[in-house]
Amino acid sequence: ISKDGLTVEFECSKPDQWNKQKSTLLAHFNNNTGEVVYGMNLQVAVPKHVAMDMEPASSTTIPVGSGKVTQKVNVTNSMLGTKNLVLKLKIGFSSKGQKVESMGTCSGFPAGQY
Repeated sequence: ISKDGLTVEFECSKPDQWNKQKSTLLAHFNNNTGEVVYGMNLQVAVPKHVAMDMEPASSTTIPVGSGKVTQKVNVTNSMLGTKNLVLKLKIGFSSKGQKVESMGTCSGFPAGQY
């Protein structure tokens, strides 16, 4: 998802070899606004067949450029192989003196893997 110069990219991994339903999604926040972003808040919603545990972001302030600010989201897809992972995202932040809010859907995960 990308909005007004702030981009969120997910790095996906499988923490447990024995539990293929469980995945770790590490969100990387990249700031291309030209100014520091303050008060970043990411909210994630998942379908009923997915259990989710979300950790706090490493910072709510994102320097220009970066990718160093991260947030871990652990998900367990109980219908892996039948239903693909879909995330509904809502992100809010302040940049250049203005509050920005954006909503989007992230559904580009490889079929049958997450």
